[in-house]
Amino acid sequence: LEIPSLIDPYIEIKVANDPSEGERLLTLLEGSDHPTWLIATSVNALNFWARSVGEDRLCAAIAARDDVRFAAVGQTTADALSRLGASDVLIPHEATAKSLADAMVSTSSAGHALVPGGNLAMKSLPSTLLSAGWQVSTAVVYMTSPVEKEPKSVQLLREGEIGAILFRSPSAVRALTHFLPSPAVPLICAGATTAQALVDQGLVVATISPKPSAKVVASTIYSLLC
Repeated sequence: LEIPSLIDPYIEIKVANDPSEGERLLTLLEGSDHPTWLIATSVNALNFWARSVGEDRLCAAIAARDDVRFAAVGQTTADALSRLGASDVLIPHEATAKSLADAMVSTSSAGHALVPGGNLAMKSLPSTLLSAGWQVSTAVVYMTSPVEKEPKSVQLLREGEIGAILFRSPSAVRALTHFLPSPAVPLICAGATTAQALVDQGLVVATISPKPSAKVVASTIYSLLC
């Protein structure tokens, strides 16, 4: 769309220091006696869980059971789950954890939900499931934190050299405002959950992409700026 862009890392993501949580979740996947759902709230959750326990082991655990159901927050995450061997992945109409939980509650009786995630994972999905009588087992398999050194785009923002910011996750919102609490440019979000993180920081959302896919997000940016 001929819009120049700069991708600048504001967060760093690492595998969790303690691998025991990922191992515990894998053990539950291998042998839970209850109706079980494996829930993917992000591609990072799947990738780092696989890195922690071994991708071959994770794929084998998924393949070994035909009674496990699968759910993902959006299509990209569902595709990553499918690559590990999952099938018939439930995807909500809106790509948010709360919508995913609501879809699960409306389509299934209470079961056991296994949820790998990060240290900043939002609580809306487990809390919704718990209130509906589900058993929920979570595991921190990766850690997210702001980078230590100030990103170069912070100074460009201060100097008015950047015309807008795209946030694709709540952690990105927190990371940028860690370095620049009040950015004076339009703030664009790739989803409602990210937009809420901006509001929680006391900032104004310029627009929200109706879907988190790259094509739709780019079109949203184009509509705002051009």
